[in-house]
Amino acid sequence: MTNKFKTPLLVLALSCVLLLGACQKKSAKQTTPVQGRTLTAMVISDDHVIAPSLHDNGSSFQTYAENDGGADLKYSATIFKAFIEKALQTHPDVLLISGDITNNGEKASHEYVARQLKRLHRQGIRVYVVPGNHDINNPLTRRFKGKHQYEASGVGPEEFTKIYKQAGYGQAAETDPNSLSYLAKPSAKTWFLMLNSAIYRGNYQQGSSTVGGGLTDGTLKWVAKIGKQAKKQGATVIPVLHHNTMDHMMIHQDYTIGYAEQVRDVFTKAGIKLALTGHIHAQNIASQQVNGQTLTDIASGSLIIGSHYYGTLKIDQKTGRADYHATPLDVSGYLQRTQDAAAARAFKKYDHHVLYAAGYNAAIAQLYETRDENHLTTKQVQQLAAGMGQANIAMFRGTPPERSAAIRAWEKQPASTSLRTLILRTLELRGNLSWSGAVR
Repeated sequence: MTNKFKTPLLVLALSCVLLLGACQKKSAKQTTPVQGRTLTAMVISDDHVIAPSLHDNGSSFQTYAENDGGADLKYSATIFKAFIEKALQTHPDVLLISGDITNNGEKASHEYVARQLKRLHRQGIRVYVVPGNHDINNPLTRRFKGKHQYEASGVGPEEFTKIYKQAGYGQAAETDPNSLSYLAKPSAKTWFLMLNSAIYRGNYQQGSSTVGGGLTDGTLKWVAKIGKQAKKQGATVIPVLHHNTMDHMMIHQDYTIGYAEQVRDVFTKAGIKLALTGHIHAQNIASQQVNGQTLTDIASGSLIIGSHYYGTLKIDQKTGRADYHATPLDVSGYLQRTQDAAAARAFKKYDHHVLYAAGYNAAIAQLYETRDENHLTTKQVQQLAAGMGQANIAMFRGTPPERSAAIRAWEKQPASTSLRTLILRTLELRGNLSWSGAVR
Protein backbone atom coordinates (compact mmCIF):
# COMPACT_ATOMS: atom_id res chain seq x y z
CA MET A 1 0.00 0.00 0.00
CA THR A 2 2.83 2.38 0.84
CA ASN A 3 4.59 1.83 -2.48
CA LYS A 4 1.36 2.32 -4.37
CA PHE A 5 1.06 5.97 -3.33
CA LYS A 6 4.75 6.83 -3.08
CA THR A 7 5.25 8.12 -6.65
CA PRO A 8 2.06 10.17 -6.89
CA LEU A 9 2.81 11.80 -3.52
CA LEU A 10 6.37 12.58 -4.61
CA VAL A 11 5.13 14.12 -7.86
CA LEU A 12 2.58 16.16 -5.93
CA ALA A 13 5.25 17.34 -3.49
CA LEU A 14 7.56 18.34 -6.33
CA SER A 15 4.70 20.15 -8.02
CA CYS A 16 4.06 22.14 -4.84
CA VAL A 17 7.73 23.08 -4.60
CA LEU A 18 7.75 24.25 -8.20
CA LEU A 19 4.58 26.24 -7.68
CA LEU A 20 6.01 27.83 -4.54
CA GLY A 21 9.19 28.65 -6.41
CA ALA A 22 7.15 30.29 -9.14
CA CYS A 23 5.24 32.29 -6.56
CA GLN A 24 8.47 33.42 -4.93
CA LYS A 25 9.88 34.57 -8.25
CA LYS A 26 6.72 36.54 -8.99
CA SER A 27 6.75 38.13 -5.54
CA ALA A 28 9.90 40.10 -6.39
CA LYS A 29 9.20 43.02 -8.72
CA GLN A 30 11.18 42.90 -11.94
CA THR A 31 14.14 45.27 -11.88
CA THR A 32 14.09 46.47 -15.48
CA PRO A 33 16.49 49.28 -16.42
CA VAL A 34 15.50 52.72 -15.17
CA GLN A 35 13.83 54.48 -18.07
CA GLY A 36 12.93 57.86 -16.56
CA ARG A 37 14.98 61.01 -16.88
CA THR A 38 15.89 61.02 -13.16
CA LEU A 39 17.60 58.14 -11.39
CA THR A 40 17.39 58.28 -7.59
CA ALA A 41 19.88 56.51 -5.33
CA MET A 42 19.92 56.31 -1.54
CA VAL A 43 23.45 56.17 -0.15
CA ILE A 44 24.65 54.86 3.23
CA SER A 45 27.93 53.74 4.72
CA ASP A 46 29.39 52.18 7.84
CA ASP A 47 26.15 50.73 9.22
CA HIS A 48 28.27 48.37 11.38
CA VAL A 49 25.36 46.08 12.18
CA ILE A 50 25.75 43.37 14.81
CA ALA A 51 23.06 40.71 14.55
CA PRO A 52 20.72 40.56 17.58
CA SER A 53 21.46 36.82 17.82
CA LEU A 54 25.09 37.60 18.72
CA HIS A 55 24.39 39.29 22.04
CA ASP A 56 21.99 39.26 24.98
CA ASN A 57 22.50 42.94 25.83
CA GLY A 58 24.35 41.71 28.93
CA SER A 59 27.20 43.37 30.80
CA SER A 60 29.92 42.19 28.43
CA PHE A 61 28.14 43.60 25.38
CA GLN A 62 27.17 46.80 27.18
CA THR A 63 30.80 47.50 28.08
CA TYR A 64 31.96 46.69 24.56
CA ALA A 65 29.28 48.88 22.94
CA GLU A 66 29.96 51.87 25.18
CA ASN A 67 33.62 51.89 24.12
CA ASP A 68 33.08 51.81 20.36
CA GLY A 69 34.30 55.32 19.52
CA GLY A 70 30.89 56.99 19.70
CA ALA A 71 29.13 54.48 17.47
CA ASP A 72 25.69 53.35 18.62
CA LEU A 73 26.39 49.64 18.34
CA LYS A 74 23.76 48.79 20.95
CA TYR A 75 21.01 49.95 18.57
CA SER A 76 22.73 49.06 15.28
CA ALA A 77 20.15 46.48 14.16
CA THR A 78 17.29 48.79 15.15
CA ILE A 79 18.83 51.69 13.24
CA PHE A 80 19.27 49.51 10.17
CA LYS A 81 15.64 48.34 10.32
CA ALA A 82 14.54 51.97 10.65
CA PHE A 83 16.52 52.74 7.51
CA ILE A 84 14.98 49.81 5.62
CA GLU A 85 11.52 51.12 6.54
CA LYS A 86 12.49 54.55 5.21
CA ALA A 87 13.84 53.06 1.97
CA LEU A 88 10.62 51.12 1.46
CA GLN A 89 8.64 54.32 1.94
CA THR A 90 10.71 56.45 -0.44
CA HIS A 91 11.37 53.63 -2.94
CA PRO A 92 14.56 54.83 -4.67
CA ASP A 93 15.76 53.19 -7.86
CA VAL A 94 19.00 52.14 -6.18
CA LEU A 95 20.51 51.69 -2.70
CA LEU A 96 24.31 52.02 -2.47
CA ILE A 97 26.26 50.80 0.58
CA SER A 98 29.95 51.73 0.65
CA GLY A 99 31.27 49.19 3.12
CA ASP A 100 31.65 48.34 6.80
CA ILE A 101 28.28 46.68 6.56
CA THR A 102 28.83 44.76 9.79
CA ASN A 103 30.40 45.32 13.19
CA ASN A 104 33.38 43.04 12.65
CA GLY A 105 32.48 40.78 9.76
CA GLU A 106 30.41 38.23 11.69
CA LYS A 107 28.67 35.77 9.39
CA ALA A 108 25.45 36.09 11.40
CA SER A 109 25.56 39.88 10.99
CA HIS A 110 26.10 39.65 7.23
CA GLU A 111 23.19 37.23 6.96
CA TYR A 112 21.00 39.49 9.09
CA VAL A 113 21.74 42.49 6.84
CA ALA A 114 21.19 40.44 3.67
CA ARG A 115 17.74 39.37 4.92
CA GLN A 116 16.81 43.00 5.51
CA LEU A 117 18.09 44.00 2.07
CA LYS A 118 15.96 41.29 0.45
CA ARG A 119 12.92 43.25 1.61
CA LEU A 120 14.05 46.01 -0.74
CA HIS A 121 14.91 43.61 -3.54
CA ARG A 122 11.40 42.15 -3.41
CA GLN A 123 10.02 45.63 -4.03
CA GLY A 124 12.18 46.18 -7.09
CA ILE A 125 14.81 48.36 -5.39
CA ARG A 126 18.27 47.57 -6.72
CA VAL A 127 20.86 47.10 -3.97
CA TYR A 128 24.60 47.33 -4.59
CA VAL A 129 27.16 46.77 -1.80
CA VAL A 130 30.94 46.65 -1.46
CA PRO A 131 32.95 45.49 1.57
CA GLY A 132 34.75 47.75 4.02
CA ASN A 133 37.76 46.97 6.17
CA HIS A 134 35.58 45.35 8.88
CA ASP A 135 33.67 42.93 6.65
CA ILE A 136 35.97 40.15 5.38
CA ASN A 137 38.55 37.90 7.08
CA ASN A 138 38.15 39.79 10.33
CA PRO A 139 39.81 37.99 13.26
CA LEU A 140 37.80 40.06 15.78
CA THR A 141 34.40 38.48 15.17
CA ARG A 142 32.67 38.12 18.53
CA ARG A 143 29.42 37.08 20.21
CA PHE A 144 28.45 38.13 23.72
CA LYS A 145 26.64 36.38 26.55
CA GLY A 146 26.37 37.66 30.09
CA LYS A 147 29.78 38.70 31.39
CA HIS A 148 31.73 36.97 28.62
CA GLN A 149 32.51 37.23 24.94
CA TYR A 150 33.34 34.39 22.57
CA GLU A 151 34.66 33.92 19.06
CA ALA A 152 32.07 33.95 16.29
CA SER A 153 32.19 32.78 12.67
CA GLY A 154 33.31 35.28 10.05
CA VAL A 155 33.29 35.26 6.25
CA GLY A 156 35.88 35.12 3.51
CA PRO A 157 35.63 36.90 0.13
CA GLU A 158 33.82 34.05 -1.65
CA GLU A 159 31.21 33.71 1.08
CA PHE A 160 30.73 37.49 1.11
CA THR A 161 29.74 37.48 -2.56
CA LYS A 162 27.35 34.56 -2.01
CA ILE A 163 25.60 36.27 0.90
CA TYR A 164 25.16 39.44 -1.15
CA LYS A 165 24.21 37.76 -4.40
CA GLN A 166 20.98 39.76 -4.49
CA ALA A 167 22.79 42.91 -3.41
CA GLY A 168 24.97 43.49 -6.44
CA TYR A 169 27.12 40.43 -6.99
CA GLY A 170 24.37 38.57 -8.82
CA GLN A 171 23.45 41.62 -10.91
CA ALA A 172 26.91 42.70 -12.05
CA ALA A 173 27.18 43.74 -15.69
CA GLU A 174 30.92 43.09 -15.48
CA THR A 175 33.34 41.99 -12.76
CA ASP A 176 36.93 42.95 -12.08
CA PRO A 177 39.18 39.87 -12.35
CA ASN A 178 41.56 41.40 -9.79
CA SER A 179 39.19 42.00 -6.86
CA LEU A 180 35.61 41.89 -5.60
CA SER A 181 34.86 45.03 -7.64
CA TYR A 182 32.04 45.01 -10.17
CA LEU A 183 30.10 47.24 -12.52
CA ALA A 184 26.37 47.79 -11.97
CA LYS A 185 24.20 49.30 -14.69
CA PRO A 186 20.79 50.26 -13.32
CA SER A 187 20.21 52.16 -16.56
CA ALA A 188 21.87 52.65 -19.91
CA LYS A 189 23.06 56.12 -18.91
CA THR A 190 24.06 55.65 -15.23
CA TRP A 191 26.70 53.14 -14.13
CA PHE A 192 28.01 52.51 -10.64
CA LEU A 193 31.54 51.19 -10.23
CA MET A 194 31.38 49.22 -6.99
CA LEU A 195 35.05 49.12 -5.99
CA ASN A 196 36.58 46.89 -3.34
CA SER A 197 39.23 49.01 -1.62
CA ALA A 198 39.45 46.79 1.48
CA ILE A 199 42.69 44.89 2.18
CA TYR A 200 42.08 41.68 4.10
CA ARG A 201 44.50 38.93 3.06
CA GLY A 202 46.85 39.44 6.01
CA ASN A 203 44.22 40.10 8.67
CA TYR A 204 44.46 36.77 10.46
CA GLN A 205 48.24 36.93 10.60
CA GLN A 206 48.24 40.43 12.13
CA GLY A 207 45.29 39.72 14.44
CA SER A 208 43.14 42.67 13.33
CA SER A 209 41.47 44.15 10.28
CA THR A 210 43.53 46.42 8.05
CA VAL A 211 42.28 49.99 8.39
CA GLY A 212 43.98 51.37 5.29
CA GLY A 213 42.91 50.45 1.78
CA GLY A 214 43.85 50.56 -1.87
CA LEU A 215 43.13 49.52 -5.44
CA THR A 216 45.51 47.25 -7.35
CA ASP A 217 47.08 48.30 -10.64
CA GLY A 218 44.88 45.69 -12.30
CA THR A 219 41.74 47.22 -10.82
CA LEU A 220 42.81 50.72 -11.88
CA LYS A 221 43.33 49.47 -15.45
CA TRP A 222 39.86 47.93 -15.30
CA VAL A 223 38.44 51.28 -14.14
CA ALA A 224 40.13 52.99 -17.09
CA LYS A 225 38.61 50.44 -19.46
CA ILE A 226 35.12 50.98 -18.04
CA GLY A 227 35.65 54.73 -18.38
CA LYS A 228 36.35 54.37 -22.10
CA GLN A 229 33.23 52.23 -22.55
CA ALA A 230 31.13 54.82 -20.74
CA LYS A 231 32.43 57.68 -22.88
CA LYS A 232 31.52 55.81 -26.05
CA GLN A 233 27.99 55.18 -24.77
CA GLY A 234 27.49 58.62 -23.20
CA ALA A 235 27.03 57.09 -19.73
CA THR A 236 27.77 58.55 -16.30
CA VAL A 237 30.20 56.53 -14.15
CA ILE A 238 30.15 56.97 -10.37
CA PRO A 239 32.54 54.90 -8.24
CA VAL A 240 31.40 53.67 -4.82
CA LEU A 241 34.16 52.55 -2.46
CA HIS A 242 34.92 52.46 1.25
CA HIS A 243 38.11 54.51 1.44
CA ASN A 244 38.20 58.22 0.65
CA THR A 245 39.84 59.38 -2.55
CA MET A 246 41.12 62.57 -0.87
CA ASP A 247 41.67 63.97 2.62
CA HIS A 248 38.64 65.13 4.58
CA MET A 249 39.26 67.62 7.40
CA MET A 250 42.15 66.50 9.59
CA ILE A 251 41.14 62.85 9.55
CA HIS A 252 42.99 61.10 6.78
CA GLN A 253 45.69 58.69 7.96
CA ASP A 254 44.54 55.20 6.86
CA TYR A 255 41.22 56.72 5.79
CA THR A 256 42.33 58.23 2.49
CA ILE A 257 43.04 55.43 0.02
CA GLY A 258 46.64 54.38 -0.66
CA TYR A 259 48.28 56.10 -3.65
CA ALA A 260 45.36 58.51 -3.71
CA GLU A 261 46.97 60.80 -6.27
CA GLN A 262 47.19 57.92 -8.74
CA VAL A 263 43.59 56.90 -8.03
CA ARG A 264 42.36 60.45 -8.64
CA ASP A 265 44.37 60.62 -11.86
CA VAL A 266 42.81 57.40 -13.19
CA PHE A 267 39.32 58.45 -12.09
CA THR A 268 39.40 61.83 -13.78
CA LYS A 269 40.91 60.44 -16.99
CA ALA A 270 38.03 57.94 -17.00
CA GLY A 271 35.58 60.86 -16.94
CA ILE A 272 34.68 60.42 -13.25
CA LYS A 273 33.58 63.61 -11.47
CA LEU A 274 31.98 62.22 -8.29
CA ALA A 275 33.02 59.44 -5.89
CA LEU A 276 30.89 58.08 -3.05
CA THR A 277 32.89 56.88 -0.04
CA GLY A 278 32.66 56.40 3.73
CA HIS A 279 35.13 55.08 6.33
CA ILE A 280 35.74 58.28 8.35
CA HIS A 281 32.25 58.03 9.91
CA ALA A 282 31.88 61.83 9.55
CA GLN A 283 29.58 63.45 7.00
CA ASN A 284 31.95 65.43 4.81
CA ILE A 285 32.22 66.65 1.22
CA ALA A 286 35.56 67.56 -0.35
CA SER A 287 36.67 68.53 -3.88
CA GLN A 288 39.96 68.84 -5.74
CA GLN A 289 41.03 70.01 -9.16
CA VAL A 290 42.60 67.08 -11.02
CA ASN A 291 43.62 67.05 -14.69
CA GLY A 292 41.75 70.29 -15.29
CA GLN A 293 38.43 69.11 -13.84
CA THR A 294 36.74 69.00 -10.46
CA LEU A 295 36.58 65.69 -8.62
CA THR A 296 34.22 65.58 -5.64
CA ASP A 297 34.31 62.99 -2.86
CA ILE A 298 31.17 62.64 -0.73
CA ALA A 299 32.03 60.73 2.45
CA SER A 300 28.79 59.46 3.95
CA GLY A 301 28.48 59.72 7.71
CA SER A 302 28.18 56.41 9.53
CA LEU A 303 24.58 55.22 9.74
CA ILE A 304 25.03 54.30 13.43
CA ILE A 305 26.64 57.56 14.58
CA GLY A 306 25.16 60.92 15.53
CA SER A 307 22.57 62.09 13.03
CA HIS A 308 22.37 58.66 11.35
CA TYR A 309 22.48 60.21 7.90
CA TYR A 310 21.35 58.65 4.69
CA GLY A 311 22.12 60.39 1.40
CA THR A 312 19.81 60.93 -1.55
CA LEU A 313 21.45 61.35 -4.95
CA LYS A 314 19.24 62.44 -7.85
CA ILE A 315 20.87 62.14 -11.27
CA ASP A 316 19.47 63.88 -14.34
CA GLN A 317 20.35 61.27 -16.94
CA LYS A 318 19.82 63.70 -19.81
CA THR A 319 22.02 66.57 -18.67
CA GLY A 320 24.51 64.56 -16.58
CA ARG A 321 24.01 66.72 -13.50
CA ALA A 322 23.17 65.54 -9.98
CA ASP A 323 21.92 66.80 -6.63
CA TYR A 324 22.83 65.23 -3.29
CA HIS A 325 21.47 65.79 0.18
CA ALA A 326 22.13 64.07 3.53
CA THR A 327 19.08 63.59 5.76
CA PRO A 328 19.00 62.50 9.42
CA LEU A 329 17.20 59.21 9.98
CA ASP A 330 14.35 59.50 12.48
CA VAL A 331 15.19 56.46 14.62
CA SER A 332 13.25 57.81 17.61
CA GLY A 333 10.13 58.07 15.48
CA TYR A 334 10.60 54.52 14.27
CA LEU A 335 10.91 53.26 17.87
CA GLN A 336 7.82 55.18 18.92
CA ARG A 337 5.84 53.56 16.09
CA THR A 338 7.16 50.04 16.60
CA GLN A 339 7.54 50.05 20.41
CA ASP A 340 6.52 53.02 22.57
CA ALA A 341 7.45 56.53 23.69
CA ALA A 342 9.62 55.23 26.53
CA ALA A 343 11.76 53.22 24.09
CA ALA A 344 12.15 56.29 21.86
CA ARG A 345 13.26 58.44 24.81
CA ALA A 346 15.73 55.81 26.02
CA PHE A 347 17.29 55.62 22.56
CA LYS A 348 17.59 59.39 22.20
CA LYS A 349 19.30 59.71 25.58
CA TYR A 350 21.74 56.84 25.01
CA ASP A 351 22.45 57.88 21.41
CA HIS A 352 23.53 61.40 22.46
CA HIS A 353 25.49 60.17 25.47
CA VAL A 354 27.61 57.59 23.65
CA LEU A 355 28.91 60.12 21.08
CA TYR A 356 29.34 62.99 23.52
CA ALA A 357 31.10 60.72 26.03
CA ALA A 358 33.57 59.50 23.39
CA GLY A 359 34.79 63.08 22.90
CA TYR A 360 34.57 64.07 26.56
CA ASN A 361 36.52 61.06 27.82
CA ALA A 362 39.22 61.39 25.15
CA ALA A 363 39.78 65.01 26.20
CA ILE A 364 39.77 64.23 29.92
CA ALA A 365 42.48 61.62 29.45
CA GLN A 366 44.78 64.01 27.55
CA LEU A 367 44.07 67.15 29.58
CA TYR A 368 44.74 65.51 32.94
CA GLU A 369 48.14 64.38 31.70
CA THR A 370 49.16 67.95 30.87
CA ARG A 371 47.09 70.04 33.30
CA ASP A 372 50.06 70.92 35.54
CA GLU A 373 52.19 72.28 32.71
CA ASN A 374 49.14 74.08 31.25
CA HIS A 375 48.11 75.32 34.72
CA LEU A 376 44.55 74.01 34.45
CA THR A 377 42.22 73.53 37.39
CA THR A 378 39.93 70.52 37.63
CA LYS A 379 36.98 72.79 36.72
CA GLN A 380 38.79 74.05 33.62
CA VAL A 381 39.66 70.52 32.55
CA GLN A 382 36.01 69.50 32.82
CA GLN A 383 34.85 72.55 30.85
CA LEU A 384 37.36 71.88 28.08
CA ALA A 385 36.32 68.23 27.98
CA ALA A 386 32.71 69.34 27.58
CA GLY A 387 33.84 71.43 24.60
CA MET A 388 35.44 68.35 23.07
CA GLY A 389 32.20 66.42 23.57
CA GLN A 390 30.28 69.13 21.70
CA ALA A 391 32.89 69.32 18.95
CA ASN A 392 32.87 65.54 18.54
CA ILE A 393 29.13 65.57 17.83
CA ALA A 394 29.59 68.45 15.37
CA MET A 395 32.45 66.75 13.51
CA PHE A 396 30.44 63.62 12.78
CA ARG A 397 27.33 65.69 12.02
CA GLY A 398 29.23 67.81 9.48
CA THR A 399 27.93 71.15 10.80
CA PRO A 400 29.58 73.57 13.29
CA PRO A 401 28.89 73.46 17.02
CA GLU A 402 27.38 76.39 18.88
CA ARG A 403 30.03 78.78 20.18
CA SER A 404 29.31 77.77 23.77
CA ALA A 405 31.36 78.73 26.82
CA ALA A 406 33.08 75.35 26.58
CA ILE A 407 34.08 75.95 22.94
CA ARG A 408 35.21 79.51 23.70
CA ALA A 409 37.38 78.12 26.50
CA TRP A 410 39.40 76.27 23.86
CA GLU A 411 39.96 79.52 21.92
CA LYS A 412 41.72 80.92 25.01
CA GLN A 413 44.13 77.99 25.27
CA PRO A 414 47.68 78.17 23.86
CA ALA A 415 47.92 77.08 20.22
CA SER A 416 50.06 74.11 21.27
CA THR A 417 47.33 72.65 23.52
CA SER A 418 46.48 69.10 22.47
CA LEU A 419 43.15 68.81 20.57
CA ARG A 420 42.75 72.60 20.25
CA THR A 421 43.26 72.74 16.48
CA LEU A 422 40.88 69.84 15.86
CA ILE A 423 38.14 71.35 18.04
CA LEU A 424 38.37 74.84 16.54
CA ARG A 425 38.36 73.44 13.02
CA THR A 426 34.85 72.14 13.66
CA LEU A 427 33.70 75.79 13.74
CA GLU A 428 34.54 75.93 10.02
CA LEU A 429 32.36 72.99 9.01
CA ARG A 430 30.19 74.05 6.06
CA GLY A 431 28.70 72.56 2.91
CA ASN A 432 28.75 68.92 3.98
CA LEU A 433 25.06 68.09 3.70
CA SER A 434 24.24 69.17 0.15
CA TRP A 435 25.99 69.21 -3.21
CA SER A 436 25.07 69.89 -6.84
CA GLY A 437 27.25 69.45 -9.88
CA ALA A 438 28.10 67.67 -13.08
CA VAL A 439 28.65 63.91 -12.94
CA ARG A 440 29.26 63.41 -16.66
